[in-house]
Amino acid sequence: MEIREGRLVTRVRLEGRRFMVFEDALVDTGASFTVVPPAIADFLELETYRESPQIPLTTASGLIEAPVRVLEAINVGTQRVEGLPVVVHRIPHPALVKVLIGMNFISRTKLEVNGKAGTFEIEDP
Repeated sequence: MEIREGRLVTRVRLEGRRFMVFEDALVDTGASFTVVPPAIADFLELETYRESPQIPLTTASGLIEAPVRVLEAINVGTQRVEGLPVVVHRIPHPALVKVLIGMNFISRTKLEVNGKAGTFEIEDP
């Protein structure tokens, strides 16, 4: 996993019930939730998160209500988390990536950053 232009970027596998996709993702310790765009959420046929179908989300454009769905699984490096709630929202252009890995994933793992080497690892805690 590498640090690109001062950002933690990695390849992730997002799984729905029938399909999966691979995407580059930004690890964002300032984001409470993992974020996927509507096109990916629809393609993966993600179900609505029953406990909280929508949440308020603060964006650069202001406060919005964003839908919450559930990934069957997300794989980042060697770490796999099943049943992860994700916020469905399109990250505006010119974004480096379409997917953000937020604290609801990071808090279940160990994140180690080596700024000198320009790398980071996400491991089992």
